[in-house]
Amino acid sequence: MMRWTLGVVAGVALGALAVGATVELHYFWAPTCPGCAVMRPYLDALAEEFPELEIIAHEVAYSGDNLRLMVALAETYGVYAVATPVVAVGDVLTVGAGLVAELRIREEVTRCVEEGCPSPLTRLPEPEEAELGLAELLLIAVVVASAILLLFQVLSR
Repeated sequence: MMRWTLGVVAGVALGALAVGATVELHYFWAPTCPGCAVMRPYLDALAEEFPELEIIAHEVAYSGDNLRLMVALAETYGVYAVATPVVAVGDVLTVGAGLVAELRIREEVTRCVEEGCPSPLTRLPEPEEAELGLAELLLIAVVVASAILLLFQVLSR
């Protein structure tokens, strides 16, 4: 009985933490995209309805970093062909605008507000730290030694 009571209390506490937590939505857009002109007002209205919703906009036409982020994030959802607008929230990624995309986004935002969802960016793999191998270290040593020898030759004249 005690174990069951602790489980219920823990479940209620976790549910209370999820309610009111920020829901992160990533919106990828381009200035020349007609679907983006439709999607942005929809997302703004959704944010008014759900104060927990945080829209993070990424312009992709003039930012290579944002474009690479959009493609990498889409791949984590199993989507390999993307065109703006792209929206990622919770377990849903939509490509394009229209009623189906809007309904899927609304449904996922509602679920995330009720249950909580991690940021879509948590799906991305952690960047690996570059480790230098023996060949790289030897190359660096040769370059540094050459630079030092060249410096001594220039200074000794």
